[in-house]
Amino acid sequence: MSDKFAVYVKLTAPEGKGDDLVAAFSELYPGPLDAEPGTELHIIHQAVDNPDVVFFYELYTDKDAHDAHGKGDALRAVLPKLGGLVAGPPEVVQATPRHAKGVSL
Repeated sequence: MSDKFAVYVKLTAPEGKGDDLVAAFSELYPGPLDAEPGTELHIIHQAVDNPDVVFFYELYTDKDAHDAHGKGDALRAVLPKLGGLVAGPPEVVQATPRHAKGVSL
């Protein structure tokens, strides 16, 4: 069984601020995420039916890599930019990947 660790995060921006929320994360791609060897995938998505809803899919080599991400430069760089761009607490789901196409588990 894989030790990979996945996280789904949903952020909701105040009305009309979804594009600004996505832009706040733009310096991570490329940027500080590249320095995290255990961060395999980090993908931001914007909902088609509501552009104020933003999702992340994150895949890490293991739980320790996720924990390191939580203390790393990427989050430290982006968190100060989120003031006024998030309407409430994030919704977070942690998961163990079981099957995949396009990425090795």
